[in-house]
Amino acid sequence: MDKRLYLLLWLMMGHTVTAQVDRALVHSHNDYEQEAPFYSAYARKVFSIEADVFAMEDGRLLVGHDRSDLIDNRTLEQLYITPIVNSFEANGGRAWHDSDHRFVLLIDLKTPAASTLPGIVQLVGAYPAVFDSRVNPLAVQVVISGDTPPPSAFDDYPPFILFDGRVTTDYSPAQLDRIAFFSANFRDFSPWAGEGLLSSVDKERLAEVIQTVHNKGKRIRFWATPDGENSWEALHALGVDIINTDRIDACVDYFNGRVNVCTSPFKSVLLGGPYE
Repeated sequence: MDKRLYLLLWLMMGHTVTAQVDRALVHSHNDYEQEAPFYSAYARKVFSIEADVFAMEDGRLLVGHDRSDLIDNRTLEQLYITPIVNSFEANGGRAWHDSDHRFVLLIDLKTPAASTLPGIVQLVGAYPAVFDSRVNPLAVQVVISGDTPPPSAFDDYPPFILFDGRVTTDYSPAQLDRIAFFSANFRDFSPWAGEGLLSSVDKERLAEVIQTVHNKGKRIRFWATPDGENSWEALHALGVDIINTDRIDACVDYFNGRVNVCTSPFKSVLLGGPYE
């Protein structure tokens, strides 16, 4: 049977593309736009927290979606690194005092990697007990997205830096080991705005890319998704591992009681490891 037809029939029969339907990992998209950047997402123990970063000529790493949004004192260090370090110090070397879960700090490079990533490496590298799992198995995982370096340059950066994968890029096994998870633009696969049901054609497209990523042993996140209960449920049912949202409280509350895990299922394991 044609693979595309098989996937379509599989979905129509109510199946999902992964056994991970009991997990919903919440990603705080554009977290710096929250009323309390970092702290809102941290309080809900989300899986990943996103900061968009611009490298300035004076060496500062400013956080914002566009250059017009940048404010002098809204640095990566002030908004994220210092609060994370303080949290680890207060909680005895872990993110939360009552949990051995880890979380991801996803840093989206808005300026070229060559001028941005060295400053990030220097900043987080100053706190190995907080950001390096070789020193602390409960360390925060730093994942670089946006204007990432080419895969051939991954090894130019220390092992505590992982990268956000792209579904259109072919990675060698060694390069794939540096990929924490994959992210893709939802609009490349569907125009669905979250009302009603996804079309069978869109389900097929999404199912195919989700399964391709899962076959690599990795998780997948989509950005530019509709952001409401209907879309969260539809994406989760399709097998999307990491649910992208600007509505942290509503999304976490929606999944609480519906699935086993709403935050990171990882304990002292590397996020770049095999898909579970």
